[in-house]
Amino acid sequence: MSRGTAKDVAAIVASAGELVGRTRLQKTGSLLELTGTGFNFPYAYHLFGPYSDELVVATDRAVALGYIDEQEGRAKWGGKFTIYKAKQQQSSGDNARDALIAFARDADSVVLELAVTAAFLAANSEAKPWDEVCRRKAEKVTRARLSEAKALYKQFASVGVPRPLPNIV
Repeated sequence: MSRGTAKDVAAIVASAGELVGRTRLQKTGSLLELTGTGFNFPYAYHLFGPYSDELVVATDRAVALGYIDEQEGRAKWGGKFTIYKAKQQQSSGDNARDALIAFARDADSVVLELAVTAAFLAANSEAKPWDEVCRRKAEKVTRARLSEAKALYKQFASVGVPRPLPNIV
């Protein structure tokens, strides 16, 4: 099976119309892979949860080839973030994939990170993924965010996909 390409990254961004943040793109790609709706990007656990070096390379190619636009923004606190924009918003050709991408696009970025990290840990045999998320991401977890992450996870799990997410909520 072939690996994900620059055109696959463009399909993800085109489905969203716009994705704000490299972490959001990574977590969206990971979610797609976990549910069997992705493009075969390999993921491993990294500092902020599931991460794919190959997705980074394919994203850089997608920008260089003009498939998507990349802009940098500055947060109120001074940090930088990246905005990926499609030339035109359009379906990726898979309704389940499009629904997952829309949920990920619209979610709070930290809540998305927590939900997808729990899914990734559960899919990789972690017996208590939410507890492990709380341990690994103590600086980001609040009672409210954890509740929102579990609600977001339920949204993800409600989508009919080839590979259902583990039942962890």
